[in-house]
Amino acid sequence: MTRRSLFQLARETRGAVIIEFALLAPTIIMTMIGVFHVAIYMQNQNAVQSLAADSARRIMVEYQKGNELGEAEISAVVRSIAVTAPYFLETDQLNITVTEEGASRVTNASELTLRIDYDGESFMPLADVEAFTLSYERPIFVVKDDAGGEEEEEEA
Repeated sequence: MTRRSLFQLARETRGAVIIEFALLAPTIIMTMIGVFHVAIYMQNQNAVQSLAADSARRIMVEYQKGNELGEAEISAVVRSIAVTAPYFLETDQLNITVTEEGASRVTNASELTLRIDYDGESFMPLADVEAFTLSYERPIFVVKDDAGGEEEEEEA
């Protein structure tokens, strides 16, 4: 090639946009997928926290009505809330643990600890992003209806 043809080739701009796009597109696409991944993580984190709060309220109401729920019943309540609007969490990715604490921090109440673990999905295998696991734990203070049982014993 002559010097003149090299100079003409250097000044040629046709096709420059497609080459720039080919160089930048993978980065832009991966960034957008990453933004979606973070948004889904944040939505799931908010859903798990709100699920724990709504479940705690429902469990406290059940105890006030005199329905003392066991661990299996509490897990069923949490799962039934989790799969409905506005949460729409996948029940097979949801792990619920309920433990009763030995000493309650509130007088005349029992303290339960509700732990919710949610295993998210990774939809970015090309970027080697691992699936996330969300964990949230909160106390539930319930008042057990012991007074009614004592009155019945006194009457007998």
